[in-house]
Amino acid sequence: MSFIRTLWKCTFSPRLFKVYEVTWFGRYVYVNLFQKSYEPNSLERWGDQIVICFAAIWSMSLYTVPLVAIFFYQRSNFLAENLYTLSKLAVSAGAVFIASLAARGCSRANNSVYLKFLKTLEEAHACYNAETKQELHKYEFEFWAWPVDCKYTDIERDAQKEKLTLEKIAASSGRIKRQTGKEFIFTLPCKFLSYIVAHTFAIKMIYPGSVSIINWAFRSKLMKGRIDLIKSGGARYKLLTADNNEIDAMFIDQRNKTRNGNILVVTCEGNCGAYETGIISTPLSRGYSVLGWNHPGFGGSTGAPYPLQEENAIDCVMRFAIDHLKFTEEQIILYGWSIGGYTATWAAMNYPSIKSLVLDATFDDVLPLAIMTMSSSLEGLVRNIIRDYFNLNIAEQLNRYNGTVLLIRRTEDEVVCTPSNTLSGNRGNMLLTKLLIRRYPHLFVETSDCATLLVRFLSADVFTRISIIETVDEKQCLKLIAADIEKNGGTVNYPSVLGQDCDPKVKQQLILFLATMYMKDQSSSHCAALAVDLFHPGWDPMSAMLTKE
Repeated sequence: MSFIRTLWKCTFSPRLFKVYEVTWFGRYVYVNLFQKSYEPNSLERWGDQIVICFAAIWSMSLYTVPLVAIFFYQRSNFLAENLYTLSKLAVSAGAVFIASLAARGCSRANNSVYLKFLKTLEEAHACYNAETKQELHKYEFEFWAWPVDCKYTDIERDAQKEKLTLEKIAASSGRIKRQTGKEFIFTLPCKFLSYIVAHTFAIKMIYPGSVSIINWAFRSKLMKGRIDLIKSGGARYKLLTADNNEIDAMFIDQRNKTRNGNILVVTCEGNCGAYETGIISTPLSRGYSVLGWNHPGFGGSTGAPYPLQEENAIDCVMRFAIDHLKFTEEQIILYGWSIGGYTATWAAMNYPSIKSLVLDATFDDVLPLAIMTMSSSLEGLVRNIIRDYFNLNIAEQLNRYNGTVLLIRRTEDEVVCTPSNTLSGNRGNMLLTKLLIRRYPHLFVETSDCATLLVRFLSADVFTRISIIETVDEKQCLKLIAADIEKNGGTVNYPSVLGQDCDPKVKQQLILFLATMYMKDQSSSHCAALAVDLFHPGWDPMSAMLTKE
């Protein structure tokens, strides 16, 4: 009976990839450079390959079944004549699948290395503590079987306060138009089509990293990146969100090791990125502690990257950082790259006391980019899909955060530009413009010269920008900013009244100065790694007080 139970467990247990030799010294982990890959025998390898093939076919069935159904509907006679053959094919496929599972289970049940791993995994699930987790860290295996380290439902109710979202902002501002019954009926076909497209093709186009076949193709690269992070002292965690998605996270603790180690950088990856190979290396090189996580549907994370699931994921990550890793909100820097700016700004909006927000190669709103990508004849449908299902309005969320911000623009960006490959069309320009208009509205009123100058400055080449900046009196700008802060009792408040009593020339000087403080340029394409020296918390207006005589 014991062997039957073992065989059953081995059949449905996770795939094992690697075995580590781990030496623990307190909170630090050193992984021996000699790492041993788990070597399944030919029977287990064959069974695994068959199971993976069936899983791939199942993942593609969502897109193929409608086409197959249409084909058979048009050839109903063909279906009736060949029903017996199709039934035999289905039974044969089922038999092969069951046989492959049985072969895999039998092979694992006779493998001492796998049985030792399975025992370790069962002990961790039975009693998950520091000791069993240390033993589990000796193995690299499929993440779905990993025990949960942190549940959002375990967080104190006081911390689970109601969150601010774009939908709530729109509702409170009265921007949501109520439809009459007649309007609802007329728009119903378009809404139905929008729903179908949003939940099939659109989500895969906006977040290609959630496509199963891409995850499968990059699994070796992700594993290598994860191993490198573990060698750097990283620890892997599974977080359970409010909507029961499992989030794959990696924490590298550099507290008491480096000068910046007491500051935690929470990274938010792009639409095809993962913490294993993404932006985590830049803050790590600066000596920060880093917490990386994968979007729902990416890597080992479950779910799909719809806005609500994204929001629940970053919310769970932030609570994990504060409640379990014991970083205060003021010790956290949020770092978002590309579309990761959405989750980064959402977290900044809901955790306003963070140390800083860094947005790299991101945009103001996904809608202009989506319209540019698709045919002009589909613009109406694209608008409905984006606003109803993927309303990634980063600028709107950024303007609900009043803390320190650093924007980084890629001058050769080929992704977030409308039109493509133009510096003047870089959506980072619009993000900066919307930020400045909201924070310093008096610099833009009464005349359009300031806005025109800002557009010209952001569109200019590097040499022209340098020549324009040389005309700015930096000391005078800092004195004016310090005086504005003094008026507010020594605090920074937005919207600011800076420039209210200034003439147009002084306003132009202030706008150019603020633009250079809030945004830094990197001469690179969209996907190039951020230069280490460009990563920092950003400019704090309070620093202007130091220049006051």
